[in-house]
Amino acid sequence: MPPRDLSIPGLTPPIRRAAAAAAALAGCAAPAAAQSDPEAVRRLERQLREFDMQYRVSISPDQPISERLLVDYGGSLRFGFYTIDDAESKSHILYQYDARAYLRLELDGAHRIFIRGKGQYDNWERGDSFDGRGSRWNNPGLDRAFYQFDLRGLERAQTGVAPDYNFNAKIGKQYIVWGSGLTLSNTMWAGLLDAEYGTLGFTALGGVTAPRDVIDFDGSRPGFDSFVRRVYAGFQFEYRGLTEHRPYAFFLAQLDSNRDSQKFQNVAGLFPTTFGYDSYYLGLGSKGDLSAEWTYRAEFIKQFGVTFSNSFDAATALPVNQTRNAIDAYAGLLGLTYLFRDPGDTRLDFELVGGSGDSDRLSANDTFGGNAPGTTDRAFNSLGYVNTGIALAADVSNLLSFRGGISTTPFRQTQGVLGGLRTGIDGFLFTKIDRNAPLSIATTPGEQFLGGEIDLFLDWRLTSDLNATLRYGVFLPNTDAFPRALDNPRHFLYLGVTYAF
Repeated sequence: MPPRDLSIPGLTPPIRRAAAAAAALAGCAAPAAAQSDPEAVRRLERQLREFDMQYRVSISPDQPISERLLVDYGGSLRFGFYTIDDAESKSHILYQYDARAYLRLELDGAHRIFIRGKGQYDNWERGDSFDGRGSRWNNPGLDRAFYQFDLRGLERAQTGVAPDYNFNAKIGKQYIVWGSGLTLSNTMWAGLLDAEYGTLGFTALGGVTAPRDVIDFDGSRPGFDSFVRRVYAGFQFEYRGLTEHRPYAFFLAQLDSNRDSQKFQNVAGLFPTTFGYDSYYLGLGSKGDLSAEWTYRAEFIKQFGVTFSNSFDAATALPVNQTRNAIDAYAGLLGLTYLFRDPGDTRLDFELVGGSGDSDRLSANDTFGGNAPGTTDRAFNSLGYVNTGIALAADVSNLLSFRGGISTTPFRQTQGVLGGLRTGIDGFLFTKIDRNAPLSIATTPGEQFLGGEIDLFLDWRLTSDLNATLRYGVFLPNTDAFPRALDNPRHFLYLGVTYAF
C-alpha cells in the first residue's frame, strides 16, 4: 500500500516532505512480515467478525434440563467466499473452509461444561493476503472451553423454587462483550462472575486476551496480528428493579503486557520505539423498552490512562525521545429499534456511534506515528467492536457513524423453502469528529464528511441443518476526503454455506 498522502495546505515544502518521510517509516512497523499492511489487517479482522457471530452463542444460561445430566455434541462445516476491496479498491479473493465440533455437558441445571474445537483454513488467491503470509491455517485448535456454575439453576433443580438471589460464574476461554461492546468485545481466557440480590446486579471480570486469536489496535507493534497479551479487570453495577429499563455503570482496566521494543530501520536512520498502552474506562449506560414497539440502548465512556508517545517528530521526521503521555478520550453509542410485531418479525434499527480523535497523531491507533511527545492523547482506542459497515470497517477513533436499517422475514408464513429467508439493508453516513485528526483508514486532513455505505444481507435457512448467507457492502467515498489513489468505491462480498450436525 502506498504511503499516506499527508499534504496539508499551508505547510511549507520542506515540512510537507518531512511529514511524508515520516509516514513512509510506517512501512517498517512489522519487519517480520515486510509486506504486511497493518491498516488492512485490522480492517479485515473487523470485516470477518460479522460472519463469526453464529459461533459465539453456546449455551442459554436459563435452559432447563429434564434429566440430571445432559450430554450434547455436534458440529458444523462452513464454506465461505470473499471478495474484499483494499484501500486502493483492488479486489482480494479469499476461500475460507471452517470446521467446528463441540461437546456440552450439563448437570442439575447448574454445572455446565462447554468445549469447542476449530479448524479454519484461509485460501487466498496468489498475492491477495493482506498480511503477506499467503494461504494458511487460521489458529486451529481450542476455540472455546469453559465451566459455568449457576446457583439459581441448582436451587430450582433441588427445590423447584427460583430464589431472588443468584451467583453465576463462568471460567475459561470465552467471548467477552463488556457493556455495549465499545470497550471490549473479544476472545479471552477469563473469569466472569455475576451476582444478583433482589434488584441489584454486580458483574466482575478478570482475564487476558487469547494471544493468537486477537488483532491488536496498535498495528505498529511487533506481533500485532500474531500475539496480543492485554490483561483486563473490571466490575459493573446494574439496577434490575425496573421492568422497562436496565441502567448500569462500569469500570474496566486494560494493562498492556506486550512491552515490546523495536528499532525501525530506515534510510534516515534508526528510530528506537518502546510500546506500552495502559487504559481505563468509566462507562454509564442503559438499555430497555420505551414502549411496546420501541427499544433502546445508550452508553457513554470516558477513557483515561498512559501511553508512550511517537518516536519521531511529525514536522521534521527526525528521531525524538519518547514520553509517557496521559490519555483523555471518550466514546458513545445510542441505538433505537422499532419492532413491527408482525409475522415477519420486521424491525427498523438506528444507531449513532463515535469516539474522539487526536489531531497531532499521524495514525489514530499506532504508537509509531502516534501521539506527539509531551501532549495529551485524545484518541479513543480499545479492543471493542461495533458495526461501522463491512466495506469501510473503520475503528471508532475520530469516527462518527450513523446507521439506519430494516430487516424482515417476508415469507415466514409461506409453506416451503422460502419460509426461512431473512433479508435486510443498512445505510451508513460517516464523518470525522475532528477534521484534522486521523482515522484508522488513510484520509485527507481538513475534510470532515467521509461518505456513505450501503450493506445488504440475506440469511436463508434452506433446511434445519443447512443455511446460506450473502453479505454485500459498498462504500461510496467523498472523494475530497481521501488521497487521489484511495478515493474510489470499495466493495465487500461474502457468500457462505453452513451445514450443522
